[in-house]
Parts: sequence; C-alpha cells; structure tokens
Amino acid sequence: YQASYEALLPKLNADIEKYRMGQFTVKVIDKNGAPVSANIQAKQTAHAFHFGTNALMLGAMGEKEQAYRDAITDLFNFVTTTFCWGVMETEPGKYRFSEDSEEIYRRPPSDRALRFAKENNLTIKGQPLFVGRWLPDWVPHDFEQLKAFWIRFVREVAKRYDGKFYLFDVVNESYQDDGSWQNMSWLPVSYSEFTKWMLQTAGEIFSKNCKMERNEANHVNFGAYGDKYFEENKSLLDAGVRLDSIGFQYHLFNGDACLNEHITGDLSLESIYKTYHKMSTLGVPMYITEITIPTVYSTMTQEEGEDLQANVIEKLYRLWFSIPQMAGIVYWNLSDGDAWPGEELCRGCLLDQNMRKKKAYHTLERLIKEEWNTSLSMQTNQDGTAEFRGFYGSYELSVQANGTTSIHTATFDKKSNTCTITL
Repeated sequence: YQASYEALLPKLNADIEKYRMGQFTVKVIDKNGAPVSANIQAKQTAHAFHFGTNALMLGAMGEKEQAYRDAITDLFNFVTTTFCWGVMETEPGKYRFSEDSEEIYRRPPSDRALRFAKENNLTIKGQPLFVGRWLPDWVPHDFEQLKAFWIRFVREVAKRYDGKFYLFDVVNESYQDDGSWQNMSWLPVSYSEFTKWMLQTAGEIFSKNCKMERNEANHVNFGAYGDKYFEENKSLLDAGVRLDSIGFQYHLFNGDACLNEHITGDLSLESIYKTYHKMSTLGVPMYITEITIPTVYSTMTQEEGEDLQANVIEKLYRLWFSIPQMAGIVYWNLSDGDAWPGEELCRGCLLDQNMRKKKAYHTLERLIKEEWNTSLSMQTNQDGTAEFRGFYGSYELSVQANGTTSIHTATFDKKSNTCTITL
C-alpha cells in the first residue's frame, strides 16, 4: 500500500497544484489611481474547497458541548445535518425544523444546525431528503400517495431553507434496484427509476441557489459498480435531470476488512483513483460525503490502530484533494461514543470519547491548515502590483505603505484572481 502510494504521489501533488491553486494578482493604488509601493502580507483564512464533518450531536453533548463545537470550527468549513424524512416530519404536517422541536438522538432540529453554521461561517448541507429506511411510520405503502406526501415535505423544506443551505442530498443509498435494502420492495418501479423521479422533482422545487446531490454507498468507489454509477449519472445528465453534485460514501466499519481492502482489495489507491477520474469527465462537482476509517484492529493496540487510521486518512485525503471535480471531503462522525451504534464499534472517529484529538485529527490539521494553506510576503513592483500563487479561498491582506498598515480581505477562485486595493 505504501509503495503504491509513493508511486502515485508525484501525480497527486502535481494535480493538487493544478486544480487547487491559482496565480493571483494584488494591485495597490492611491485614491488618484497611481501605483503605490507596498509590502503585502497575504494570509489565507479559509478554503474554497469544502472540508467538513457532520454536526449531528449539536446540543446533545452535555459538558462536552463546547469542546465538540470547537473541534468542528477549529478545522472545518463545512457541516452536514440530517433531513431524514421519518424524523423531520414525525406526523403529517408536523416538522422538526425549529429549535424547540422534540429532541431525537443524532437528529438535531435543522434551525439549530443552521444557526451554528451561520455563527461560525460554515457552509451547510442537508442530508438526505429521501432514504427508504427512514420513511415516516405514517406513510402508506402506496406509490402515488408516497409521492404526493414527499412533494409536500420537499416544498416545506425548500420554503424554509432554499438558498440558506448550500446543498441537499436528494436521495441516499438508492443503488439497490429492487428496493429491498430500503425496505421498499413494494415499489411498482425500479429504485433507479424512482431516484430519477426524485431528482427531477426536487430539482424543479429548489432554486439554483441550492444544489441537488445524490449520495451512494461504498461500492460505487470502484470496479463494476463504479462503472455502473458513471453510466447512470451520465444517463441522468443526458436526459436533462438536474444533478448538481455526485456523492461517494467511504464507510469502513471493520478494521481488518479496512486493512485488507486497501492493501489488496477493491479499495486500492489505483482502483479508486481510476473511478474518480472517470466520473470527473462528466464535469459535475463530486463529494466524498461520509467517511469512517477504523482504529480497532484484531492484531493491534489502540495506539497502533490510531497510527494506522492517520496513515490511511492522509493518503486518501491527498488523493481526493487531487481529483479535478472533487469539491469537498466530509469525515462522518467526529467523536467516539457518539456515533450510530453499528458504527461505534470500530472507533472510527477523529476524537475519542473524552474529546482527545487523535493523530488523524492532527494529520488533517497539518494538511488543511499548513501544507494546503498559503501565507507569504511580497512587494509590489513599479506598477503597484504583486503576484503570487496560492490555494483558492479567502485571504487577509496586510498592506504596509507610506508608514501605515491597513488590513483588507479578498477571495481568490478560478473566476476571480485579481484584487485592487485603494489606499
């Protein structure tokens, strides 16, 4: 695994340079438009790329609440919260949007998550608007009634959150055509056909200010299922279905299986690299939407398991960050002891149950806040301009000129790479 990573690493680093960085120009002039000689300190304050985690435990952490929130805001710029229909409309027309809604484990009211995101300048995603395993108890097993009730639910979500949430998973884990995995084998159509209808319908209800995504489980990361996922997404786009984003889950809840899959199995670096590059040819943004990498292994101590977790996470993040159409990477559960019961056994979080930051958390800190972050000093030329190469995102520019210092902000991305500062 290490050898395959080292062989791929030059390409990964070259593609990170190519796809995540740009050439930027800062021009300093006086109020008359004349160039100014200035020293500029450029410090990146935020990434354009989305690095995130879920925020499903907001308001439920007790004495650990502040540490939980700080662990999110210290590292990430993106959070996911739930919109599982069965827990967001518990009775017909009764929605769990407001902060005073009934508390349900790992299903915070959406207004709480939105407020947290706003207060901390985080981009927020809702996940998912439909997943068969989270149908409301009161929904009849009748296809036409199901569709009518779901349309009403989606309209209520859009009325409250369109333009406030950046992205919604329209449908989650739809990739079982007979619906059996979703306990919906009674569907009169294939699950793929139903998925197409949901994407079309939600895409017509939501404005372009909110992106529509589909989110699928592990098997779409490689091999035949990856090829099938590509063909189905291409077919949706060719049919004019609104598909703004393509999601890949990456959950591994068994340590030994994780180790075997990465070394010799389907999740080898070469295999998943091929899948993501093929999907990138569709020209649609992609997200790694949910990630779990274990620390529990049958032959290792907890410390050794945490070392391995950090090792694998660094390799995967570097690969994902290099993919042309990748727009974000979302680690799923943040702290041990607070994951879903089946997920909990592998201790696959970035913090332990006492909120101690594991080596993996510090590894992501190093990548996101140091290696993939731009901070430098430059001097303007005779035209009052200075150029630098940096990662896309927001910057604080400290300008020293004529014996004074002033602070300015700028955002550099693929469409906007020039900033003019008037003193």
